[in-house]
Amino acid sequence: MGQGSSTPGAIEKLPDPVTRKAASEFLGKCFTDEIWVPLSKGEDQCDKDMFVKAIELRNHAPSLRAWLEFWRIDELEEVLKSLDVMTTSDLWLLEDKEIGKIGLKTVHWAHWEKAVAHSRYLDAIDFDYPPSPLYLWLESWRLQRLHKGLFDLGVDVKDDIIDLSESDAQQNLGFKLLELRRWTKARASLQGNLKSFDFSASRDNAVPTLDTWLESLMLEEMKEPLAMLGAYELSDLADIDDRELASLQMNKLQTKHYMMGLAQVEQAKKLASLDGHADDATWRGWLESWR
Repeated sequence: MGQGSSTPGAIEKLPDPVTRKAASEFLGKCFTDEIWVPLSKGEDQCDKDMFVKAIELRNHAPSLRAWLEFWRIDELEEVLKSLDVMTTSDLWLLEDKEIGKIGLKTVHWAHWEKAVAHSRYLDAIDFDYPPSPLYLWLESWRLQRLHKGLFDLGVDVKDDIIDLSESDAQQNLGFKLLELRRWTKARASLQGNLKSFDFSASRDNAVPTLDTWLESLMLEEMKEPLAMLGAYELSDLADIDDRELASLQMNKLQTKHYMMGLAQVEQAKKLASLDGHADDATWRGWLESWR
């Protein structure tokens, strides 16, 4: 993106209509005729609202793969994940030695530079949301049994649920009574909270297991080291100090993802304390208390 595009009020300062020159300066390396011509219909200017919506749409990619596809480097998804790239704002943090492992082809380099510029922009405007995969959302609503059925209907990310009609869901997912009630609440809350963390103090939600949380952060290999420190549940993470965290020997991106996830946990813990239910027994513990 262009110089100054990430500063507060940069979008508001764009002229209306947006000229080609202003668009080029704002987008910087990300500007291409492929983007401009459809917006401007071949003219030297385009409607500002349409230009802003195009930027917002590109920022809100539902998954890393969708974002890579936009920049035509989606074939690099697996190798990027092997380098611990998890979110769109991770890309620009890769070091030269790691980029050398990717094996970029000649044409890739042009697309890569645009993607890195956009990644840096997303990080600068703090557009870096915690990971929110479908299975984490389902577990937080205690609906993980529905995962396979949703996949068979073409639901890959939780954003897809918005496009799933209620009739299709009820005909194909085989809801149990309480699952249907939770599904109704979960789907209603999804529209305005696509990028929000998936567990909170709400009595409707459940805190996910440590295994699912680690998987959502691409930190599965940390399960055993955390167990060696005595961390078996999310609540245990609060007791890990800086020295113990350093002993996990995570790389730069792994550490970033861990801290993003920890912020989720801290936010949920804070909300739980506010509603006075922080010390409620688990479902199993409640049953055992009544024998």
